Amino acid sequence: MTHTHSNTDISPPDTSAETPRESVWVGLIGVAFVVSMALAYRPTFESVGGVAEALLPWLALAAMLLAFSGRSLAIRLSGILVAMAAWYVLALSDDRWTMLSFALYGLAFIVDETRLEVGLALAGIISVIWAIASIGGPTWTLLIPFLVFAAASTIAAVIQRIGRMTAEQARLIRQLESTREDLAASERSRGALAERARLAGEIHDTLAQGFTSIVLLARSGKRSAERTQVTLESIERTAQENLDTARRLVAASQPDELQMVSLPDALRRHLQTTLPKGVGGDLEVTGTPVSLPGSTETVLLRAAQEGIRNACIHARPNRVDITLAYLDGAVTLDVSDDGVGFEENQVRDRGTLTGGQGLATLSRRVESLDGKLMIESGSGRGSVLTVSLPV
Repeated sequence: MTHTHSNTDISPPDTSAETPRESVWVGLIGVAFVVSMALAYRPTFESVGGVAEALLPWLALAAMLLAFSGRSLAIRLSGILVAMAAWYVLALSDDRWTMLSFALYGLAFIVDETRLEVGLALAGIISVIWAIASIGGPTWTLLIPFLVFAAASTIAAVIQRIGRMTAEQARLIRQLESTREDLAASERSRGALAERARLAGEIHDTLAQGFTSIVLLARSGKRSAERTQVTLESIERTAQENLDTARRLVAASQPDELQMVSLPDALRRHLQTTLPKGVGGDLEVTGTPVSLPGSTETVLLRAAQEGIRNACIHARPNRVDITLAYLDGAVTLDVSDDGVGFEENQVRDRGTLTGGQGLATLSRRVESLDGKLMIESGSGRGSVLTVSLPV
């Protein structure tokens, strides 16, 4: 059975955009309520009706807050309907309570933000209530609720349109990023395949042909003892050519860090760009620098990278330093740190715990060039990784 994994974003929603929206609506509700209370609130407690009328504004406020913060659509709809009913009674008793309509219009369009028609229906009811409360006044006041309805509906439609465009843009950006990642992976894969094909062609046209010539010359030497010396010379010459070709192929596959700069410059650059903030380090070069084979430079660079990485991950150092020494017939590289160190028998355990194969891979690389890899350390006195290669 094949399991597919989607790229659904399960990270917590970004509430940075919600906070201003909530502040605006809470502020609008608060301002509209305070202004209405200042204009029209005249509580009387001499009768049951007076007490009920005095409590209605607070009922409307509680219902508006419920419509704004309710967890389900049913709760939000119930809240705004109760608020409109309380507001209707208040507006009939005093038209100054119509100031609350501005908060209600805003609530109407956020009760269900996914469906504009719900907001339009609620806003229409609010406009009708406002118009009914305005009956008996000047004729032009009857037009105000419907003009406000038209303006609020237009604004809500524009906001919803912008929201949809923003959501679509976000979806397209995610799709573009996914496509770009797939394209990058495809390009890397195609580049690797092309490089393998190139190397296969190079090996076939050079090394394989040379080894074939060696085999044929060896067979010829077996058949003719008189030509042994000439045959051996031909074998030696062909083998040397193959060796030179192999070295050129290895040099052509040098790391990018060594393509344009010298080994000391590559080591210094890697040290500067890799060390974490607060960790110092420097490169010291001793002896007379000499030209090194590409394979040797590659192993030394990889050794420095492995040493720096291990020191930064495990040792908690204040400094990580590199020493590159050119000696007679050899070149050595030391990566030293002043971290916590470790006991000698912990090296294998640390590699197992972290799942790393870096030291094992580095050891094989060093041995392939007849070199030596050593690690010296002690608890509380840092560590030194040393690679020595013959030149």
